[in-house]
Amino acid sequence: MDPATEFNVTRWTEESANAQLPGQSANGISRNDKQILYASDRSGSWQPYLLQIPGGDSTQLLEIPDLLPSSLRWIVADKELACLTTEGLSLTTIAKKKPRMAYRCPSGWRPDGQFVISDDGRLALLGETRNTECRIMQVDLRSGKSRALASAKDGALRAISLHPRYGAILQPADGPVKVLGGSTPLKAPQFVAGQVLDARFDERGGFLLYLVRTTTPQPRMQLQALDLKTGKSELLANTSQFAGFSMNKNGSVFVGASASKAQPFLLLLLRVTRREFALMEHQAKDPQEVRPFFSNDSETVYFQSDRLGKSCIFSVSVKGLIEKT
Repeated sequence: MDPATEFNVTRWTEESANAQLPGQSANGISRNDKQILYASDRSGSWQPYLLQIPGGDSTQLLEIPDLLPSSLRWIVADKELACLTTEGLSLTTIAKKKPRMAYRCPSGWRPDGQFVISDDGRLALLGETRNTECRIMQVDLRSGKSRALASAKDGALRAISLHPRYGAILQPADGPVKVLGGSTPLKAPQFVAGQVLDARFDERGGFLLYLVRTTTPQPRMQLQALDLKTGKSELLANTSQFAGFSMNKNGSVFVGASASKAQPFLLLLLRVTRREFALMEHQAKDPQEVRPFFSNDSETVYFQSDRLGKSCIFSVSVKGLIEKT
């Protein structure tokens, strides 16, 4: 039980090993809410595991050398696994359990850990570095064809999201958000000025919901919705100090991890009222690594935290608080 809010909290992985949820957290849960994909170092190296819900048993799926743990993703209706290694992008059909390289980084280049997959599972973005250079590559997961979308020297370049038609949403370190590489270019997208920290497409793919740290008229965290047809942004809600967010299936409720050191809460935000509700204290050293997400039926919130020393996977029930989806 959480001492601050008295919500019951369940720990799903052992305290003796680290566990890492996928960076795109919702891409780690199966469609029937019965399994969660994650990486663990319990064997001495990072490997992919499958957590059974509600039993709690975990089994290693396969052996992947030099796995980058937060890069695990389900694609093709939970039947295929995508991830990054130190060499490039690996795909595995679970029934065959034989990883294959869908994209290998050119000589001198290495993945930097950034990895985004489009909701239809056909395209991927990955970040690469070479000395002081960085770039974002787009890879077709079926053909293996790749192309560089953007590059930067002596600066950061973040891959935020990827739409099958509209393209990649990128955030340069010292400039406005860019939308590149789509077959249907957006018409003058009007992003709110500031740093985009996280983004999700809604269920129908018509809106990009994004968390932005604004700079004018005063610094604040906002959830905005960009209409992909008109290019206009609309304020959904001001948040306290969200470091990242996710939403339930119909987009009516958001969950975020607060970056406040005084109140390190896991928070629910209702879209209709624009008000926050504290679930529990996540107590993670890095709030951006909490990665909260809803189960598909919206009755459970899963997240990770190193509150016990090692990074573990936890959940808290929100059944009765949120309408089932």
